Amino acid sequence: RYWSFVEKFRGTPYPSKGDVRAYISALADIVAVEVGIKSVEEMRWALGEALTIVKRVGLSKYDRVMREWRVLDREPIRRSIKKGRSKLKLPKPEEDDNGLHVVSLFTGSYGLDLGFEYAGFKVAVALDNDPSSEQIVRVNRPKIPFIMCDIAKVSTKELLSEAGLDKREVDVLTGGPPCQPFSTAGRRRGLSDPRASPLKEFIRVINEAQPKAFVMEEVTGLLNARLKHVPIKDRNRPLLPEEQRGSVWRVVLEELRRTGYKIMWKVLNAADFGTPQIRKRVIVIGLRRDIKSLPSMPTPTHRKPSTSTLMEAEPWVCLLDALAGVEPGAHIELPPKYAKYMEYVPPGGSWRQIPKSLAADAMNGAFMAGGGRMGFYRRLTWFEPSPTLVTTPIMKGSMLVHPAEDRPLSVNEYKVIQGFPEDWKVLGSLSAQYRKIGEAVPPLLSYAVASKLRQILINPD
Repeated sequence: RYWSFVEKFRGTPYPSKGDVRAYISALADIVAVEVGIKSVEEMRWALGEALTIVKRVGLSKYDRVMREWRVLDREPIRRSIKKGRSKLKLPKPEEDDNGLHVVSLFTGSYGLDLGFEYAGFKVAVALDNDPSSEQIVRVNRPKIPFIMCDIAKVSTKELLSEAGLDKREVDVLTGGPPCQPFSTAGRRRGLSDPRASPLKEFIRVINEAQPKAFVMEEVTGLLNARLKHVPIKDRNRPLLPEEQRGSVWRVVLEELRRTGYKIMWKVLNAADFGTPQIRKRVIVIGLRRDIKSLPSMPTPTHRKPSTSTLMEAEPWVCLLDALAGVEPGAHIELPPKYAKYMEYVPPGGSWRQIPKSLAADAMNGAFMAGGGRMGFYRRLTWFEPSPTLVTTPIMKGSMLVHPAEDRPLSVNEYKVIQGFPEDWKVLGSLSAQYRKIGEAVPPLLSYAVASKLRQILINPD
C-alpha cells in the first residue's frame, strides 16, 4: 500500500527528517508484507533489510533502491520463531511489608501511586474529587480507603485518620495539584487567589502532616508560564517580573521552599525509564530537614538509540516491543474525512506525506500556519516510542494512528504504552477511558522515583 509514497519520495530533492523516517518505515512495511512477517523478530529483520539497502545505494539513488527491493531475495525465512510477546518490563510489586506508607492526593488514574507500589510502598489512603478516579481505585484496589471529596473540604486530621497514621508518620505524600491558575493569576495575589487552591491545599497538608518526603508531578508547560499574560505585540518592552516567562514556576518553588523541606526538581522523560512513550514531566522531590540525605533523582535505565552517553543503559522501548501480542480491544473510529487522508500516510509519517493536491483540504486553515504541525495526520512507527499520549487519539493536531491499521490506538494499547498492566481496569465510556489513561503518570516513571526515595528512607544516613 506504500509503493505510491515510495515512488513519490523519489522526486523529493531535499527530503525532511520526517520524510526520511517515513520512507524507511514504508520500505520495512513493504518487505514485511511481501515476505509474510509474523513476529517481532521478523519485523526487526525487515527494518534491518530496509536500512541495509538505504545505506548501500544511498537515499539519492531512487531507481537503484527500487530495483534492489524488486529483486530482493524472498526465500521463506525461518518460521520457528515464536510469535512475539510484549517486551515491556513491568516490575513485580514487593511482597515484603517494609513499612513505607504513601498518602495520595489528586490520585487521578493511580499511575503515580502504582509506581510506588512496585517499589514496595503501601498506599494508606487516596483522595480525589473526580468520580472516575474513585471508580479506578475501587475496582483495582478495593482495600485502599478512598476519599471522594475536594481536598479543601478535608482536614489533615481526617486524612491521617483514614490512613491510620499520625503526624510525621507518613513516609511520602504524592500528588499532581493542578497549577493552571497561575497562568492568569497576578503575582501579588499568588496563593491567596482561590483558583490556586490545589497547590495551596497540597502545601497545607505538607505543613500539617509533616511527611518524611513528598513527590509532586506537573506538566512541563508550567516552566514557561507567565503570571500575567503579555500580548505578543507588547513583548518588545522591558517586562515586569510577573510578565516574564517562568514567573509561575518561580512562585511555585518559592511556596514549596517555605515548607522548610529540602527541594529538588527535574524534567524526566518516561522513555528513559522503560516506558514506550516520550512523555516529559516535571518531578519535584522534597525531603524533611531531619532526613540527613539530600534529595536526588533516578538515573535513566534506557536511552535514545543514537545517544552516545549512558551506553550502559538499554535502548528506548519501541512500539514493536511493547504492543507485540497485545489484543487491541475497543477503540474509537477515525472521522471519515481523516480516514480518507490517512490512507496516504506511511508509518512514521504525517500530513507532509499527503499529496500536495489534497493537503490544503486535509489541513484546512492549519495548512498556512507556521510550525512543524507534525501531529496532524500522524501515523506512529513501530520502531520508536509513542509520542506523548493525549486525552483522545483523534485530536486533529495530535493524532495517534496505529502504525499498520487505519484506526487510532485502542484503549488497551493506551494502557500498555502508559505502562499499566493489561488487566488494569478503567470504567466508563470509551472517551472517558482514553481521558483517564491519557492523563496518567506513567507507572514506570514513578517507580524509578519511588525506588530512589526508598533507598533514602530505608537508609537515611
